[in-house]
Amino acid sequence: MEVKETALKHGADLVGIVSAETIDSFPKQWVGWKIQEYTQKTTEIMEDAKSVVMLGYHVWDDVLEVALRKKENWIYPGYLPLSTITREVAFYLEKKGHKVIISPPRLPFKRLAQLAGFGAFGKNSLIINPDFGPWIRLGAVLTNAEMVADKPFEEDLCGNCENCTEACPVNALTPYKVDSERCLVGIHLLDQTVPNTNLRKILSHYEPTLTKNSHLMCMECQKSCKFGKR
Repeated sequence: MEVKETALKHGADLVGIVSAETIDSFPKQWVGWKIQEYTQKTTEIMEDAKSVVMLGYHVWDDVLEVALRKKENWIYPGYLPLSTITREVAFYLEKKGHKVIISPPRLPFKRLAQLAGFGAFGKNSLIINPDFGPWIRLGAVLTNAEMVADKPFEEDLCGNCENCTEACPVNALTPYKVDSERCLVGIHLLDQTVPNTNLRKILSHYEPTLTKNSHLMCMECQKSCKFGKR
């Protein structure tokens, strides 16, 4: 399929197609973090939506886990390559005469990634790919182009393993669920103050400061996963 070739050519490591009808058959999910809303159906975003092109990008180096603050906003340079890939896929589809919307923020990306065949939803609340483990970024292009859907990923990759829940330094993880108000990444996203001295020490260790306006995000649950070690 040419749309997949376009994505791979511009740097995608994973590409899959999900039909709009399939993803819309699932109930809406609550999204915490800064969004604090339920996910949307594709047809609430694009009335004649037919397909979602899911894109995965392998996070191969810790530098891609940098969070950079500009005034009141957090910027994530590690997502820039994925932005380029989604734009190229969108341009390709537009040239073919189709409508597109790039990465609608309230689509259920993790569910879509599982349906696109990328991997399993892990106990760390991330998508785990057999080769890349949890070290992937997700993007999506919603379109009215009708495409052949890929098979969903059905294998359970976690089994009895709970390395990630045990590795979390603030006990933010229970199997398949993360407490966004406890998670160290969530503390920054929600702009919570950190009055607790012990918590400040934990943050400085697991989210080390690089410059006045940047730090690495906590990666303990990812590092502990048995997949993607290489």
